[in-house]
Amino acid sequence: MPFRRTRTAWALLLPLLVLLLAGCASRHGTTETTAATPNTPVDLEVENHNWSDVVIYLVRGTQRQRLGMVNALSSTVFTFPYRRLGSSGDARLSAHAIGGGGYTSESVLVQPGQMLKWTIESDLSRSSLAVY
Repeated sequence: MPFRRTRTAWALLLPLLVLLLAGCASRHGTTETTAATPNTPVDLEVENHNWSDVVIYLVRGTQRQRLGMVNALSSTVFTFPYRRLGSSGDARLSAHAIGGGGYTSESVLVQPGQMLKWTIESDLSRSSLAVY
């Protein structure tokens, strides 16, 4: 008689165990599919408080890539692929006023899906950069 009870208990527990393991396996698969690709867009919003038009560059090491120009006293959003930041995800931004000086920000670390906001002041060295 005890053998029959054990057998019945296993018959009831086995399907429950299979369902539990299947639930864990499906959860594991969803985290892998949400990984960012190198083409994930990164937005850079530039708010220019300077009286001059400003050219914006993305700087990695000694290489700089032009993103575009922001007119005086206006705002613009630039979008570029995450792969431009390289494998480490860190870079600097550089602003060069037309007919004036330039300023390069400190290095920032950006994760896929984040956005940058750079406020350029009339004195370029007082500009502020934020990552959201």
